Amino acid sequence: MTPIPHYEQNAPQLVTQYESLAFEDVHAALFDLLPDPGATILDVGAGSGRDAAWFASHGYDVVAVEPSDAMRTHGRALHHSPRIHWLSDSLPELAQVRRLGLTFDLILLSAVWMHVPPASRARALRKLATMLSPSGRIAISLRLGEPDTARAMYEVTLHELSSLSQQFGLRLIRATDSADRLGRAGVTWSTAVLGLPDDGLDALPLLRHLVLMDEKSSTYKIALLRILARIADTASGSARHDSDYVAVPMGMVALFWMRMYKPLIENALPQMPRSRMGTRPGFVTDSFSALRLINPFELRVGAVFGGDTAKHLHRSLSEISQLIRLMPAKYLRWPASDQPIFEIRSLRRTSTPSPLSVDTPFLWSFGELRVPLQIWQALTRYNVWVEPVLISEWVRLMEAYAGTSQPNVRQLAHSLLAWADPERDTRIARDAVTRMRAAGNAVYCVWSGQRLRDDYDIDHCFPFAAWPCGDAWNLMPASRQINNEKSNRLITQGALERASEYITNWWEGAFLAGSDESRSRFFLEAGQTLPLLIESPAPADIIDAMKVHRIRLAKDQGLRPWEPRMTTRSSASIPNGLQQV
Repeated sequence: MTPIPHYEQNAPQLVTQYESLAFEDVHAALFDLLPDPGATILDVGAGSGRDAAWFASHGYDVVAVEPSDAMRTHGRALHHSPRIHWLSDSLPELAQVRRLGLTFDLILLSAVWMHVPPASRARALRKLATMLSPSGRIAISLRLGEPDTARAMYEVTLHELSSLSQQFGLRLIRATDSADRLGRAGVTWSTAVLGLPDDGLDALPLLRHLVLMDEKSSTYKIALLRILARIADTASGSARHDSDYVAVPMGMVALFWMRMYKPLIENALPQMPRSRMGTRPGFVTDSFSALRLINPFELRVGAVFGGDTAKHLHRSLSEISQLIRLMPAKYLRWPASDQPIFEIRSLRRTSTPSPLSVDTPFLWSFGELRVPLQIWQALTRYNVWVEPVLISEWVRLMEAYAGTSQPNVRQLAHSLLAWADPERDTRIARDAVTRMRAAGNAVYCVWSGQRLRDDYDIDHCFPFAAWPCGDAWNLMPASRQINNEKSNRLITQGALERASEYITNWWEGAFLAGSDESRSRFFLEAGQTLPLLIESPAPADIIDAMKVHRIRLAKDQGLRPWEPRMTTRSSASIPNGLQQV
């Protein structure tokens, strides 16, 4: 069903209705966000041309898109302006607009979004995002209330639009509610303004170009960008910083590559067009296939492998490193240039260590991948927007490659691309609690200081929903009441300082007083994940690194702060963190 017949049949009265309202009244919420005169505006669903005419009269150049011939004819007759360029086009494709080759400083959809079928909205928003200038805005008015199905309307919500926007690197800048200017019962409006996060370095527009517009013959480019986003967000401690670039261990890049692709390959999801599917992806070698019994979650820092598994893993990581160097890293280039964005410096091949421990020296033995500093900063600060875009584009490519031969690719692909660690979520900490109690030692809530009984929780110090990390250092015993109160809020800096002795005492009893392997894994994970850790750190150094990382999470993700209520007992009264029962 399309709304165009309704507009064709009722054009005269609709034009009169639209023209009875002033631009200033309908769009008052947009005035402080308008670009400077001279900017280029895209008015999608321009109707009578009222809004396009206002922009033109204030010095803007306007592309007015209207699919109804009758409405477009009335609009042209009412509003003569050389600054208005009328087009017959419609969402989701906007094919005629895209042929113009323009980007827009403001894209306006006034009373349009409710006409876009829900199944077409993601595609429509993707098209709009690709036409937005780096500092541009998309303003969409949402008609709230019972949709008029006779006019091909569908239900819209701000939540749905906000969720969709994240898939394409957009963020909700503002949402303003207003009454219906025509006084219709049961109808209200919400104007949502979307835009790109502004990093001030032009790195985000570059990333958006690489993700949404760069030519792709496979999923390799998207995979490499997502891997770098994951490392920047969850393993920044592994990076080495220089004045104008950040180097990451090539072994970690290859390890993350294997971890991401393994479930996709094993579930036969295509990673290149059908025309190229006669040959399997270049990294799916005999060594890669020989690791089919290895769970992707086992491919992590701190894991240890032996025998043939170690040999196949070492060989496969070497082959993946070579493919990345020859393919995505080579062809991810600066705009209008043949110069690659990423530089890979490989070291000479080494023999497979026995046993093979996925530690820092092993990961660096494959060489390094250098990321320009401004791109690294954008990946670090804006991962919450960048990664959903990468996942969405990866899924879109697989859907396109699969065609009709593999239905339901989208749902399966999203589940397989999820980066979570459920097997190691809290089990390692719960096992430690059981072990400590069996040895006759009490366990305390790190946030309140109270002794824990059976109804305890394992809390992620930094909320898992905002920053998924199941490393041992991030898992804290807490009372169930306190954990529920904390929820997905971020511990304050002062509270982290006050809890530091409880935390370090917990670490000592749970992870550091045990085997050398447990202690080594604890510090290895912390060193890979947290920033600014010195070599051979002490628990106090990890607390300091957590404070730095907490500042980053508070700044980049805007998490609500949380301050726990401590008991009157001082943590200093607990010798070595272990009280006898």
